[in-house]
Amino acid sequence: MVTEMSHLMRDHANHDWQHTADAMPQLICLLDEAGRVVHVNRTLERWDLGEAAQARGLDLHDVLHSQCSDPDCYLRRFWRRTLPLLSKDGRADCYAWDSTLKRQLEIRTLLPLAHADTDIKPFFAVVTIDDVSNSRTSADRSAEAAKLLNRRIEREVEHRVQTVRAQSRWVAIMDKAPVFTGIFDRTGKLFYLNQAGRTLMGLGANESLADLTLAECHAPQARDRIDQEALPAVEREGTWSGDSVLKSRDGREVRVHLTLLSHCDEHKQIDGFTLFGRDMSDWIRTEEALRVTQNEVWRLGAQHLTIQESERRRIAVDLHDGLGQTLSLVKLSIEEATRSIADGGSGKAVQALADLAPTVKLALNDLRRMAMNLRPSTLDDLGILATLSWYLREFESVCTGMSLQRDISVTETDVPELLKITIFRIVQEATSNALKHARANQLHVCLRLDGDALELLIEDNGQGFDPELTPSRHDFGSGLGLQSMKERTELSGGDYEFSASPGQGTRVRVRWPVQELMESSASTTVRFVTPMAQAPVPADGRLSQTYSQCLACMHNQRNP
Repeated sequence: MVTEMSHLMRDHANHDWQHTADAMPQLICLLDEAGRVVHVNRTLERWDLGEAAQARGLDLHDVLHSQCSDPDCYLRRFWRRTLPLLSKDGRADCYAWDSTLKRQLEIRTLLPLAHADTDIKPFFAVVTIDDVSNSRTSADRSAEAAKLLNRRIEREVEHRVQTVRAQSRWVAIMDKAPVFTGIFDRTGKLFYLNQAGRTLMGLGANESLADLTLAECHAPQARDRIDQEALPAVEREGTWSGDSVLKSRDGREVRVHLTLLSHCDEHKQIDGFTLFGRDMSDWIRTEEALRVTQNEVWRLGAQHLTIQESERRRIAVDLHDGLGQTLSLVKLSIEEATRSIADGGSGKAVQALADLAPTVKLALNDLRRMAMNLRPSTLDDLGILATLSWYLREFESVCTGMSLQRDISVTETDVPELLKITIFRIVQEATSNALKHARANQLHVCLRLDGDALELLIEDNGQGFDPELTPSRHDFGSGLGLQSMKERTELSGGDYEFSASPGQGTRVRVRWPVQELMESSASTTVRFVTPMAQAPVPADGRLSQTYSQCLACMHNQRNP
């Protein structure tokens, strides 16, 4: 009776398990040790793979892939790969895309618990096959969405990092920018000013900007233009440029060229301004210097014309009063001699011609004097040292009351060709000024090499003067001597220095860069050559009459 009851209970339990297994969505198979199906639930029929009763005795491949002929199908090798795992761990898992069933399958194989109190031979393993296609697709979609979201987050983070980096770089660039850069809010209150702007406004690096506004940055006379012109233009067009005047903390006014820009919010309403300003002080100074230089060029041009006309007038007077009258006497003497010969008075003609010789000699002297005044021939024939030696010797012979100290320690090759006439003219002008105006009894002339420079120094111990009280340099009729020395120096590439004071004498100092002028002289020198038909004029006492006349005249003017 007990045994019968136990069989009835077991049959009832098997019946309940069968119903439960058939209701499960998974495909549940009981396999024997050879991998053949002992029992399968009705999920097999719901998957349209055949009837459950006909699956007994088949292996799993034949149950699921009844029409499959692929020798490499994963289900053909399923049991051989599963047995070692079952013997080791008691379970085996497999995930596969079944191309025959078009399903994503999750296959789990477990060993059952053995029951020693039953006489029914248990099955070997339980295989559950779950169709996870939908959940896998959802998971894949979720994973893909997560990847997209992560990429967007990464891009956004990178964008924000780049934005912060760009902002920090922009601030660093603005801090180092040489132009005034200020940022104002919509009310015109300044909340950022770069270093150039702080310097221009007289603010320290850490000084507060709390009390500065767009209007207060400008000088009072410029604020109306900002309010009435700049701000309306920025509201209409977004930008404005023009000149203005900023006012620093110390009251200094700075002329600037401004560019004002507006910033708008998402509603296209102005919420701030940026002001860029370039200090125009250097430009204004450069423009003023250019204007002064231009005026100086015009003045020099006018002075050049004045000097040119003066020289032409002097040459014309010399030709008319000197050489012209002498040639007139020569002409009259020749005519007198011609008439005497015609009248048969040869003795009288000879006397007329004899009297003509001194007149012709006087004409030659006048011609030589004019030529020497234009350019001394000894400069081209014998060089600057011989010319200076001769000139200073003649100066001493005429000005006996003045002690002349000479210090010429250069050789002829030390002096560039282009400087020779300039040096002579400066010496000539400076010594003439000392003779005419200084009332000096000592004169020092020095020409030497000082390092890489050629230095010319002329100084006296005369009465001196105040340079501020000399005639205006714009007065073309006065003060041309000092100005001509300065202009000759600058045109020849030298540095001119003049100093004088009442009772302290005067001093002229000129320096030229030797190497540069040597190279320039080598490429541009044009020599004045004396024609072979004319004998060179020796620099000795026979030529002293030319400059002696001029020096004696100046000496007489000094000591009437």
